[in-house]
Amino acid sequence: MKYTLYRSFGNLDNDVRKHELIAVEYGPDINAVTNDLVRDVTDDLAEMPEYAGCETTSFIPEPVQPFRKVKYYNYVMTWQIIPPNAPQNILIEYGVIEDNG
Repeated sequence: MKYTLYRSFGNLDNDVRKHELIAVEYGPDINAVTNDLVRDVTDDLAEMPEYAGCETTSFIPEPVQPFRKVKYYNYVMTWQIIPPNAPQNILIEYGVIEDNG
């Protein structure tokens, strides 16, 4: 299976046509590529100067829920960015498309 990872601008449902391609991974199922996808997102966030010095945590890929407006993605990965001196954390959602590629 082919898993294509895209970064949203925070909320997966907004500006779908502007989401950025981050990585493509191959494996038998989503569980087999989860560590690779986590590494891809970690590398992506590390390259962003606005998040320098921030800690990050992630949630494993979950199927996109029916309440979502976006139907383009099969899975969503949510990342929490924890700035050292900010009043709140930042959430960024990544979308994953699964296909037989």
